[in-house]
Amino acid sequence: MAQENIVNGMDLDKLEAFRASLKEDPFTLGLEVTGTWEGHSGRSTVHIGPYRLGNDRIDRPTRHYTIPYGAWKEVEEAIGFVGPTDRAEPIEMALSAIAACLANSIALNAPRHGIALEGLEIKVSCDIDPSVLFEVKGPESHTSCMPKITTEVTAKGDLSDEDLETIQKLISYSPVHGMLEYANNVESKVRRA
Repeated sequence: MAQENIVNGMDLDKLEAFRASLKEDPFTLGLEVTGTWEGHSGRSTVHIGPYRLGNDRIDRPTRHYTIPYGAWKEVEEAIGFVGPTDRAEPIEMALSAIAACLANSIALNAPRHGIALEGLEIKVSCDIDPSVLFEVKGPESHTSCMPKITTEVTAKGDLSDEDLETIQKLISYSPVHGMLEYANNVESKVRRA
């Protein structure tokens, strides 16, 4: 019986077969979330559910997540919210998506490069000027309101300088990092309910 090539909870032989299949017959993942305003300024709930893997729609109860969004209690008090509370703020969730996707991108690809990770921590930070959100500045000012997002990757293991350079390159393979690093076509439509 052939020995499985498992590293960090992943069968590398299956990964390579998947990569070969993707090269031969490319497909996309169809992703969608729904945000619903809760009737209170600054509060919404986002629902994550089904997705599409190529032409197959995947929908099962374990794929349904509900995440409440809002702001920080002190900020809600400062801007006049009635009943201020602490909730995850959307920008924090975007930063957390960067951290999670970088960790996944690095951990997924490092074994393919012979890098034996023992641990990985990603810190993502930014400073934000809320002037656009409150219509003090126009939407053309978005880039000056959040001019830089910083990621710090701390990799644990017996890693050479070459390994660290490879890990640095693997950052650019993260889809969420790419979504923010490069211009993307965002199409918005408004319709009546």
